[in-house]
Amino acid sequence: MTTEKEYVERLEKIIDKQDALLSQLDSKFNQQDSLNASLAKQNKYLKEDIQKHKSLTRDMNKTVTQQKNVVAKLKKELEEQLKIQQNLHKDYGEVIKNLTDDLEAEQKKNEELIKKQTGLESQIKKLQDDLSKSKQTSAVSNVSGYYGAVNPSSSTSQDSSANETSKEGLKTCPNCGSQIQEGYVFCDSCGTKL
Repeated sequence: MTTEKEYVERLEKIIDKQDALLSQLDSKFNQQDSLNASLAKQNKYLKEDIQKHKSLTRDMNKTVTQQKNVVAKLKKELEEQLKIQQNLHKDYGEVIKNLTDDLEAEQKKNEELIKKQTGLESQIKKLQDDLSKSKQTSAVSNVSGYYGAVNPSSSTSQDSSANETSKEGLKTCPNCGSQIQEGYVFCDSCGTKL
């Protein structure tokens, strides 16, 4: 039989082995605890990073939404400005067309006025010529009247030539007696309607 001493020694060896195993297990548990602590720190950092990433993603989504809104506003404003510009171009086109039409009408009026002015200038020149002829005729008749009183035989020949001149293309104003060219509606001297 084994003695108690041997039994105790065996038990002590078993206990020593168990102590060694327990200390190994303790060290493994300590390692596992340190690994767990390290993993917990890493998890904490990862959670913080994930939280930061989530907040960054939220901020980016907000920024993207804001940028979409800004782009939509800009698009709307550009469309409105384009419509305004199209309307302005249309209005400018109408204004330019109206101005062009007005200028053409004004140019036609000016051409008509120039034609009338040319006609009036020729009438004025004709009237001036007729007036100077009329003055010459009246001067001749005055002179011949004077000389006719002195020499009655010569006045009849001059009177007949003056009458011939006055009869050709001239008529007499009923109001003042001035000689007026045929075709005139008013007297040049007094303005009476003929």
